[in-house]
Amino acid sequence: MAMYEVKVTGGGKPPRKNGGLVRRVLLAPFKAARWMLVRPRLVLAAGVVGGVMYIGTPHLGWDYRCNHPTRGGQPCTSVSYCAYYGFQGRRIDHPPYGESCALVKFLPIDWERLSADTRELVSELMRKL
Repeated sequence: MAMYEVKVTGGGKPPRKNGGLVRRVLLAPFKAARWMLVRPRLVLAAGVVGGVMYIGTPHLGWDYRCNHPTRGGQPCTSVSYCAYYGFQGRRIDHPPYGESCALVKFLPIDWERLSADTRELVSELMRKL
């Protein structure tokens, strides 16, 4: 077997340092954009959750009550309430005077009702255990 002689020579550049705080702050938006491009499903899920919390969930209009009696074939131009069905069952919406009901409407989540339903479900499961 041949013997090798290992020799270290100088003259190379020293290792590059991180660059400090200013460089990291300036590169932060680019790193965040790269992170979002690498993980599109996570960004999409965060967008959907944010949209549901900010805008609400879609509900389908079901029935309504007119403020004034109408003749046959005439549309109702002013309603007292609109009933919608969606994520949390039947929801009642009271539009401003002189407006009619929309076929599809985004209603915000009723967090109090959702937490009450969750507490009831948890207590029922605890009783069964």
